[in-house]
Amino acid sequence: MRVQLNRYPVGPVGGLTAGVAIDEIMAYAVRLIGSAGQLAVDRFHTGAMSRPKADGSEVTDADLAVEELIRTDLARHAPDDGVYGEEGGESAGRSGRRWVIDPISGTGYFTRRMPLFANLLAYEDEHGPAVGLINLPMQREMLVAGRGQGCFLVHGADSRTRVWVDRASELRDALTLAGNQQTWPTPVVTALHRSVALVGGIHHPAFYVATGRVRAAVLNRQGYEDLAPLPVIVAEAGGRITGWDGGPVLGGAGSAVLANPDVHARLLEIMAAPA
Repeated sequence: MRVQLNRYPVGPVGGLTAGVAIDEIMAYAVRLIGSAGQLAVDRFHTGAMSRPKADGSEVTDADLAVEELIRTDLARHAPDDGVYGEEGGESAGRSGRRWVIDPISGTGYFTRRMPLFANLLAYEDEHGPAVGLINLPMQREMLVAGRGQGCFLVHGADSRTRVWVDRASELRDALTLAGNQQTWPTPVVTALHRSVALVGGIHHPAFYVATGRVRAAVLNRQGYEDLAPLPVIVAEAGGRITGWDGGPVLGGAGSAVLANPDVHARLLEIMAAPA
């Protein structure tokens, strides 16, 4: 199914999210994250040096510039909404709604001139996760999902195609992407290696699960901004996502398991059993 993005008007009058339908917020967010992605690509090609943050992770001037672009646009179009960004922290709003930004997810890839980084954006309303986006600007591919609207792969500037998780239930040789597997307990690594085709080093794993290109992903040590877009993306693609304990992914300790419902349940069983 292909839907024209330009059917949704976007404008700052009255504040974007004041009574605006989720599909219109999706259209606005696609344009916004597309602009942010282009800035990231420009900075990627000119090179960027990183410096350590207090938590030991890396940051560059490009991270700061991309987040500032997004914050500035949100201040014009959704001035009453709160904003949480990986680099700029929390800015309180008055609406009860919030945007969550990871300007360059995969800064380590970015600084090493590896075109594997992503731009992440999420929108939360009074009911929870409402819109999620994963932009892979170097691949010129973007995922956008809205609660009750579906999950879509964006092609270029004017159209999108509905996507779904892989519905197959087999585990043997099922391609499963790993995130931060160096932090996993050895029994979990062993159990998964015995059950699936486990592969690491691909960013952002949820993108490939939601588009059905791989069957599952298992992640650990993720920040809130890394996970915020995922609940609505995975659910609208027909999948399931939880923490390793089976609880809500945004309420846990930064772990995630995502796949179609059958594979998801079996992965949780495998990871909980002794290796």
